[in-house]
Amino acid sequence: MTAKKAFGWRKQDGIRLAVIAWIIACWWIGADRAGVDLQSFLTAAWPEAQNFEELDGDSYRVLGDENEVLGYVTTGTASGYGGPLTMAVSMTPDGVVDSVAVVEHRETPSFFRTVVDSRFLGQLAGKTNEDPIILGDDVDGMSGATYTCLGMTQSVHRAAREIAGEFLELEVPPDKRRVVFGLPEIVLIVLFTMAVSRRRIKGKLSTVLRWTTLLGGLVFLGFLFNSPFVLAHINMVLIGYWPEWQTHIFWYILIIGLLLFKATEEWNVYCYDFCPFGALQEIAATIGGAKPKKLRWSKILLWAQRLLTIAAISLALLYRNPGLSSYEIFGTAFALEGSNFQFALLAIILLSSLFLYRPWCRHLCPLHKNATEGLFDNTRRIARTAWQKLTKRPSPA
Repeated sequence: MTAKKAFGWRKQDGIRLAVIAWIIACWWIGADRAGVDLQSFLTAAWPEAQNFEELDGDSYRVLGDENEVLGYVTTGTASGYGGPLTMAVSMTPDGVVDSVAVVEHRETPSFFRTVVDSRFLGQLAGKTNEDPIILGDDVDGMSGATYTCLGMTQSVHRAAREIAGEFLELEVPPDKRRVVFGLPEIVLIVLFTMAVSRRRIKGKLSTVLRWTTLLGGLVFLGFLFNSPFVLAHINMVLIGYWPEWQTHIFWYILIIGLLLFKATEEWNVYCYDFCPFGALQEIAATIGGAKPKKLRWSKILLWAQRLLTIAAISLALLYRNPGLSSYEIFGTAFALEGSNFQFALLAIILLSSLFLYRPWCRHLCPLHKNATEGLFDNTRRIARTAWQKLTKRPSPA
């Protein structure tokens, strides 16, 4: 008996299983990538040093002439936007942070460069072991890059505490671990609740509720918080990285909410009800009168969308960087950050939305049912069908 007859496979299920096998192979290859290299930071932070005495882990004692102790260097790691973010910190013997640098990160490149090129890191140098070093307290953040700034601040905070407490034997204040729960998390819960409730309502009220959630997602998740759902979120799950819940409650609500409603109601509540970029396209469609229609080159566009998604996921898994290959233009739309190509693509998509219904979602988005969502649905269907066939087989005589 063939696999098709035995398990109810469809024509393209072999291709889908090959894609899954490829993704698993990329995950396996990427698992052994090299770790942190501190040598360039050591020589840049202490050019006058004569020797760097290695201590435990990634810690060093910096020695000058006649073995005079100039300071100490260590690393601290915390959760950034795209995964673990590691900072190198050098501290003088009197407990003052001398310099800081990012030595490993998994942030989206364009937003990471924005933070590094700003004055944000300059705030962290000069802190002492007695300072709280807390974002929003004695460190000012940056709009649109909250999680990156938070990861950098917490990394420096932890490294500074380690040097002061373990190597300098200075008094270290109690660590204040804050739970970040505020307006973004409340808005996300409200949007989920309204979107799910809408599915149980018919008529004009359902349409009103959908436009309410769409506009709410556009204003809050898009322009105010700049926190849309992106491929990097999926890549983080595939890599197996789960950030600290105390500072990433928004992330957990988004991921768990999507998976829960997708599994129980088979509905992508985010993309269809409060995706901010989807809302932008629908507003343009309303203005231009665009309707869903099949394009002449729809099959070519479909496979281009799938291949782009597979390539983006593969690069993220190989390099263990969830945001490395994200090609979405959401940040360009809502934070006005991106390359000339991204701005040009954004303009093309918004103009096309006047005539085509959701062109980005249907032909380019890596999260659409033609791409990641479709692979998830078909994988679940194949597994469920195979399981049902296996459990219903009669026992051998």
